[in-house]
Amino acid sequence: MRKIITILFTLFLCGCSSIPFKRIEYVSLEGIEPQVVRLQFSQRIPQSFEVVNSTVFAYRHLKLSCLGPTHVDTLKQNFSVVGLNYVGMKLFELSFKNGTVDSKYIFPELAKRGDFAQAVCEDIKKIYFDRIPASESSVIQKRHKIIFRQAQSGGFLEYVFAGRDNLLIEKNSYANGRKLWSVFYYEYVVNEKKVFPVGIILRHYPYNYQLVVRLKEIRESE
Repeated sequence: MRKIITILFTLFLCGCSSIPFKRIEYVSLEGIEPQVVRLQFSQRIPQSFEVVNSTVFAYRHLKLSCLGPTHVDTLKQNFSVVGLNYVGMKLFELSFKNGTVDSKYIFPELAKRGDFAQAVCEDIKKIYFDRIPASESSVIQKRHKIIFRQAQSGGFLEYVFAGRDNLLIEKNSYANGRKLWSVFYYEYVVNEKKVFPVGIILRHYPYNYQLVVRLKEIRESE
């Protein structure tokens, strides 16, 4: 992963900017039934959709920016994604289907790092897959948050719901007593009765990098 970070910023070097999303407006969730929140959210997110996002990969004081469409089928656990820089040059095109990564195109300098496609796929899965906690998850109910904790190998996934619409605002992965990564969801909008986050931030703590994703266009939803 550190080799990937190095080559990315050798190719695309520029200054890092602040995160441009509104903070969540917390409201009291006292008396709200957690399982109702979980069920309602599962009904409001699309199973299959295509979005166009801008993405900034930030590491320390540097960043890589790209723009492109992502098609996701959460039911089949498949997706495809294309990344272009802002002058239209293709950086990568890849897909994930039936548990297999297919690298249709990787920019030659990126292709020298054999795990680049796998790293991109893992981050997309963290963002778009498994956004609904299992019904048997343990629940921590706070005044302004409802937190589900779902066991996984060596640790647990944590889902945090909050705000006026009781939407997923945060997903965290813990293993061996440490936090591995977090995904934060901001400024949901409604399209065809389904909700889409306008802003997404993924933070990977061991490698100390961050992805900032901004929704540009919703092309299709169910």
